[in-house]
Amino acid sequence: MTNAWDAVRAAIDAEDLAAIAALLTGFDDAQRREVARELPRYLPEAERAGERAAFERHQEREARWRELAVQAEQAGIGIWELPEGLAMMHHHQHVGVRWIEPMRVAGAGAIAGAAAVATWLNKPRLVRGEARAGLDDVPPILQVVAARPAAWQEDLAVRLALRLRAARPRPGDGRVRLALALLRATGAEPPRHDPLTLAWIAAATPAELSTDPLLDAMVPRLFEAEGAGRLLRGDRELGPALATLSADGRIKRAALLDGCRTRFLRGGEAADLRFFVALHDLLDPAAEEVAPHVRDYAAMLSLPAANVAGLALRQLRRSKATPPAEAVESLLFRSEGRLVRAGLALLDRVLKEPSEDVDAYAPALAAALVSESAEARERAVKLAVEHAGRFGPDAAATIRDTVAMLPPGPGAVLAGVFGGEAVPEQPRPRFQPPPLPAVPEPGPMPLITHAHVLARVSLREFDWMQPERWLDGFVRLASGEQRDSLTAELAPLAARCGDQKYQRVPWWDTSDWAAAMACELIEPGAERRAMPDGRADPARRVPKAEHAAVWRLMPLARFAEVYQSLLDGRMPPYLLATPTRANGLLDAEALVERLEGYERDSVQALPLDLGQALLRLGRSSVTAEAVRRAARLTAPAGRRVHRWLTDRPADPEVVLRWTTHQGDPRVGAELVLGPEYAQLFGGLLVPRPGDEICELLLPVLAGHRELAAAYSVYALMSYWPMSKPTARDLDRLVLADGPGGPGLALLLARHLLEGPDGDGMRPLLLLAASGGLPGAELGRQLAVLLRRGQDRPADAIAALTEAARLGAHREVWQVMTGLLPAYLPGPGERATSAHTRLMRLGAEVAGWAGARGELAVVAELAGRPRTSELVRHARDLHALLTSSA
Repeated sequence: MTNAWDAVRAAIDAEDLAAIAALLTGFDDAQRREVARELPRYLPEAERAGERAAFERHQEREARWRELAVQAEQAGIGIWELPEGLAMMHHHQHVGVRWIEPMRVAGAGAIAGAAAVATWLNKPRLVRGEARAGLDDVPPILQVVAARPAAWQEDLAVRLALRLRAARPRPGDGRVRLALALLRATGAEPPRHDPLTLAWIAAATPAELSTDPLLDAMVPRLFEAEGAGRLLRGDRELGPALATLSADGRIKRAALLDGCRTRFLRGGEAADLRFFVALHDLLDPAAEEVAPHVRDYAAMLSLPAANVAGLALRQLRRSKATPPAEAVESLLFRSEGRLVRAGLALLDRVLKEPSEDVDAYAPALAAALVSESAEARERAVKLAVEHAGRFGPDAAATIRDTVAMLPPGPGAVLAGVFGGEAVPEQPRPRFQPPPLPAVPEPGPMPLITHAHVLARVSLREFDWMQPERWLDGFVRLASGEQRDSLTAELAPLAARCGDQKYQRVPWWDTSDWAAAMACELIEPGAERRAMPDGRADPARRVPKAEHAAVWRLMPLARFAEVYQSLLDGRMPPYLLATPTRANGLLDAEALVERLEGYERDSVQALPLDLGQALLRLGRSSVTAEAVRRAARLTAPAGRRVHRWLTDRPADPEVVLRWTTHQGDPRVGAELVLGPEYAQLFGGLLVPRPGDEICELLLPVLAGHRELAAAYSVYALMSYWPMSKPTARDLDRLVLADGPGGPGLALLLARHLLEGPDGDGMRPLLLLAASGGLPGAELGRQLAVLLRRGQDRPADAIAALTEAARLGAHREVWQVMTGLLPAYLPGPGERATSAHTRLMRLGAEVAGWAGARGELAVVAELAGRPRTSELVRHARDLHALLTSSA
């Protein structure tokens, strides 16, 4: 073995790309052949060595992370509050294996044939995808390749380009960057390969386009490559950049316009043609540029993509050319209201021309007469009646054939002029709603009644019920006849609480508190003996409120409170806040009964335990008997509960604030608290980073589902993989208690956007059945989401329609009272077909619900002078709302 391979292998082992490139560019052919011969044999060893090095780096990082975690715990802060900890969270200090890039550079510089180099660089084991910081192998590969003959370099560039396969390439993909860089460096003709075109699009930088050697070759392929339109759906930069280059003369303007027209005539989805429509609009062709291509633009009127048909119509208007009758007919057969209206205006112009052969346009008029739009039908009837005398017998027969397909009113008008028999008026069937579904009752909370069962309970971090059951069972069993049995069963748990444990703060796991409580039960005074000052202060081990979510903080604080009462020898015989229902709710009669027992035994309520009980208190469980018994309670806790049963304080008011974090949408909740709720929550609801987990927060706030919903929607619309409330959480909120507000409404609205088959339908119907649906607020939150461009309004409208048909018609009307004012277009705003469908639904549901009472936004629309389908439905709804019962 000669020094050439030894030197390259040492550089590979050192992961030094620059050294490898320098060596290979200085080698002669014999030395490169030696390296090329050894490289494949060394590949498995290089991989093993690279993985070992990566593992060692990972271990070093993990060790440092543990050291920082200990520092943060001792300081009573979160690890993110340490500068180094925050840096490690946001910037990984390792990049995994580093052996791939050195092997790629060595192969590119040593292997003889261009085909063999292309194969080497595309080996699956040697392809990383995204370039890593400090490991960019494109510059050193270009360096070693530059030493080869020009024809060899061009051959490699073309071969690497043809190896590209991704339908949606990433700009940072090493294969994309290398192929494009070689094509630019060598001047080779780019092969006609769609993935290469897509790769160029993905990597294009608008500021550098004018100097890009690939520009002239790649721009014409934008209009030909399969998948280019899909890749450019969200483009905001490339189109304006191409238009600017066209204005500067760098690209031929005619070529761009021809490319757009060719792409339009190939057809496709509207979204995939969006980029080309925008580019055509930016180029803004003059009338003389449009005139030679009138036939092409006329042909576009029948294309499925509405945006292309609209563009074509604008260009035909600009050129003042009259499209052939077939084109007008295809326009009037469309489902888009604005295009049908434009087609009618075009047809009106044609029919008024004395020189035109109007018979040719009779099929187009017939298409408008059977349009789904009532506005279009009405206008078409007027045109037919106005120009009836100009139609010949065959054309008149074509129009007469539509009479039977029209609604009774327009059909009768048309029949009076053209003949035929109109459909007679039919009485509308009366709406008979089906019954709403029964709301299921939450099951009972399973309690622990034996010491051996308690000892086997696993206290897991993301399980609210087990810690709740353990705490309740510990208090009951430690205060009763099973105390001795409990002491024996908890000995293994107590053994986990060594003296050093008491020195650490905070305690983040309920299992830590459980171990300390078990130890104190078995060895009274254990903590005081372990502390240097002989003092026990559990409160200092509770995490700070700003560092912990409410779902985590409340259980920890309750464990600390019970532990302190155990240390002080005043632990109650049972707890007040233990739920009676498996969803975290506490029945009123159960709470009153527990307080009666406290007063009989002269037991003082634990403050946090009482507060948690009030937060879980079920409103629907309040009975006259519970109120009567509570009135006889005399202790402060009893009097407070009696006030909550008879004169509950006003619930906190929730205000949702939409913000962004690094462009990512977040929904923050702000509360307006009265004095009693402010005292009840104390420092629980301070601002804190992150979000709440609804499944775990709801049991803490089971009697206040709106608060649980409002605090859990923080990341509902986030694109990040954060904790988001789910459809199951929505189901849990339905079975909780308390009035709904913006938080619950936003979560429900998000799922109603999935349509009638989505996860929002059943919760809506159950909330309607229970009387807990915040209807108007749900409408307002739906409007917020729709105005923010979330999904399609058609799905939400379909979901509301189905809910109304399933018996929630009154509740859906309440939704409309919030949705219509917030979503309908105001003065100066453009109406859409979604607005029309929504107004139609509003008019229908208001009739089913017997709604009365004027809505200002509906009244304003109804009073507009121009008659559109939206205005027509607004007038119907306004007439219904303002009529006598």
